[in-house]
Amino acid sequence: MLSNTLLKFAGLASALMLAVGCQHQGTGPASEVTSTGKSAASSTAISAQRTPSNEQAEQVMIAVHLAQLQAEPELLTVDLGEGKKLYALPRPVLSQDDIQKVTPVTARDGKTFIVFDLTEQGRAKLAEMTAQAQGHFFLVSIQRQLIGVSRIDEPMTEGQLVMATENDQHTQMILQLMR
Repeated sequence: MLSNTLLKFAGLASALMLAVGCQHQGTGPASEVTSTGKSAASSTAISAQRTPSNEQAEQVMIAVHLAQLQAEPELLTVDLGEGKKLYALPRPVLSQDDIQKVTPVTARDGKTFIVFDLTEQGRAKLAEMTAQAQGHFFLVSIQRQLIGVSRIDEPMTEGQLVMATENDQHTQMILQLMR
């Protein structure tokens, strides 16, 4: 039942995003995931930290918010359409500073993912949050645009946040937002 609800969230949020869809995915281990070899662009890890040029270059802003199904006064409402909503903390629980690199990957079964490798500080935050917030959700955004929703199924102690994508094209669109 919850799985069907998660799939509906994914579809509804995709419809709300014009350029980038949203995919629900559990935060279990990523042991089946291997680096893609499809193209140089899809197999290249991207540094999450940007260095500004002499001109005022806009820095990529990656933010991860914690969300839940129950409304509370201090939480922000995230409308996924058709009456589906999540309620998120106003401040990100992980930010650009917690992310070391971002890597596109493809599992043996062809499913695509983006792996966010975290800094030591980010690893500690992720492990603590996922131990306490099972059943809640991570909302991943780039440049204030929601790109993914991941359900927290179990504690994550490997220091990686794995987010499913719809396909390789979706992965590339997300990576383009980071450039």
